Amino acid sequence: MNIKVNQQLPNFIGVTYDGQQFDLSKYIGQSNVVLYFYPKDDTPGCTVEGVEFSELNKDFRKLNTWVFGMSRDGLDSHQRFCHKNNIHLPLLSDSEGKYGQKLGLLKDTGNFVRATLLIGRDGKVKHIWEDVKVNGHAAEVLGKVKELEHQAQKKISLGRDIGSSRRGYAKPGARAARKSRRA
Repeated sequence: MNIKVNQQLPNFIGVTYDGQQFDLSKYIGQSNVVLYFYPKDDTPGCTVEGVEFSELNKDFRKLNTWVFGMSRDGLDSHQRFCHKNNIHLPLLSDSEGKYGQKLGLLKDTGNFVRATLLIGRDGKVKHIWEDVKVNGHAAEVLGKVKELEHQAQKKISLGRDIGSSRRGYAKPGARAARKSRRA
């Protein structure tokens, strides 16, 4: 894999299976992104993975996280795959494999390896799953997103605490001295 944790993820521009324009950079700064790569539509493992991510998609959205799947299959294949298996999340096509190659995710067969990237709001990769076992994988990723959001909330809270204590800081007795000067 050519991408590492804490690296900025290269942008991807394309179209979702339902014809919507997709630009990964539009999500950066706004939300977290889970980008899962899978070998082929309508195969047993890829179906389990897609269905599990789809079933948990509302939970991801509650955590301000978007989930996208990507393979080399074309848009028509993605559309059939989603309708047949009741998958309700955007699937992206890298039919030429250029993005997958840039990330080092192509197998010798030309299909993607099964891998998942968790990208933070800053556009940097926060976690990488390689050689994914599909059963329970979506739940594992959701757990990591919860962890990431918890850490972000702690930083925000800590920042508020530090900021408010600085604004309200006064040497002991200073307030009383100010009051006596006013009187």
